[in-house]
Amino acid sequence: MLLVHLISEYEKGFRLDVEVDPVEVIKIRMEDFGYKPADLAQVYGDKGTVSKVLNYKQALSLSMIRKFSQLLRIPAEMLIRSMH
Repeated sequence: MLLVHLISEYEKGFRLDVEVDPVEVIKIRMEDFGYKPADLAQVYGDKGTVSKVLNYKQALSLSMIRKFSQLLRIPAEMLIRSMH
């Protein structure tokens, strides 16, 4: 228990608070897993909306954040940040 606390405190000292573009994070993770927009649409249920989000024409909805966070193993906090 003490070791976990010490590691956590150590990591806090090196944590960078960098603004991350949620769409870019999604695209990177899609590439990591070999996913296409159609794969995300299967999870979300709407190919048009997924396309709009990936092209910065529509913001991520809370539902999308939840589903994509789980599918792509991205912390939801990284997807909540504002887009360009």
